Amino acid sequence: MHDELPPGIQEMIDGLRQNTISDFCGIACITGSMLRWKHTSGASNERVKRMEMRPGQDLVGTALRTGRTAQIDEQSQGEYIPARCPLMLAERLVCAIAVPMFQEGSVPDAVLLLGSRQPCIFSPDTVRLAEQATLQLAPKVYG
Repeated sequence: MHDELPPGIQEMIDGLRQNTISDFCGIACITGSMLRWKHTSGASNERVKRMEMRPGQDLVGTALRTGRTAQIDEQSQGEYIPARCPLMLAERLVCAIAVPMFQEGSVPDAVLLLGSRQPCIFSPDTVRLAEQATLQLAPKVYG
């Protein structure tokens, strides 16, 4: 399901994953009514490439619906449940940041997810890095 990557996206998400000491970094895009993981770094298995899901009440769906960054970590436990997100379940992620991506001010139809397989607390700098990355990635994703 991974399409031909526009130049630079893979390098950017690999670098973001490494700079934030995350285990997973991915970009999911809405196609029709389904969300598909188009670009990933650090995936532990091939299921992510075939994964299709409806944006729901999970972390990713909340970021898309509200247009704001959503996160689950050791400080925000209880707001979101990792098992509700199919990707977090498949990748065994226990903490994550989901940042919506916008195409020229419209409603978001893509999301960047950074995740950790170990309990952690995301610093404000890490959240800011993820948000800044979406601004740099959006022109490449939406091409």
